[in-house]
Amino acid sequence: MRILITGASGEIGAPLIARLKERQHEVHAMSRLERPEYNGSVRWIRADICDPKSLERACRCEPQIVVHMAAATHSARTENYYDVNVQGTSNLIDALSTVTPSRFIYMSTRAIGYPGGAYAESKEKAEQVVRRSGLQWTILRPAEVYGSGGNDPILSLASDLRRRRFVPILGDGSYKLCPVLAEDVAEALIRAVEFVPESNMTYVLAGPQDFTYLELVRELERLQGLPRRTQVRVPITVAKTLISGLALLGVGRFVPDQIPRLLLDKSNDSSAAKRDLQFEPKSLKYSLPVLLRRDATL
Repeated sequence: MRILITGASGEIGAPLIARLKERQHEVHAMSRLERPEYNGSVRWIRADICDPKSLERACRCEPQIVVHMAAATHSARTENYYDVNVQGTSNLIDALSTVTPSRFIYMSTRAIGYPGGAYAESKEKAEQVVRRSGLQWTILRPAEVYGSGGNDPILSLASDLRRRRFVPILGDGSYKLCPVLAEDVAEALIRAVEFVPESNMTYVLAGPQDFTYLELVRELERLQGLPRRTQVRVPITVAKTLISGLALLGVGRFVPDQIPRLLLDKSNDSSAAKRDLQFEPKSLKYSLPVLLRRDATL
């Protein structure tokens, strides 16, 4: 099949493209920047979902399936979430009006809706755009994705625990996370592409274990053979002020909008994905040692 992927240079792009090429699909990968390591085996398209003209050029490949993963996820500018996630999705659907792919697969998020901050709200509005598009759609809502490199929350925390004797804990640390491996999300995407599930379905893709943040810290310590680190509790109001200040200075790896989405009560029910997409996520206990060994050889 001829498949157009937006956000192809993002966290899921590499494992997804590798699997699609193994299955002999014709892959058109869209990104604002090319990924040279794939040149020759993937047809790269330089385009921006905020630029309707570039999207018209990208859609000339007449895709049979569209996998829309391009998104703003960590921005100090609230407006950027709406410009990219909502208007960008609308721009892409408009550009597809003369093509009409058989399916539109949208990568959303488990952290969706109010009061999850601008990112969560923008993704919910983007889902509404997809549902109103008239296309046959599938929406995937992954939990906290790790194992992809780049802005990886789980591997970054694991690294911090190795380098420091203390660990900051936002609030009481009781908020929940369900880390899911990037490769497992890519496998679910493959199933959504190749084996058409029931039309117009939304699937949560959560990892097999539901951790509080405190439990996750302890698990990462245990899996790495580390002694327990000293916990430093940071009140939420203090964290918001500190992160906002650093964001204004253009430093730090966090943005203020990450706090409400972290605290948001989120679904971890992946039963529909297991039923329709044969989603079988690997445990952190299995995958973390593999990832750490891989990173040690790079």
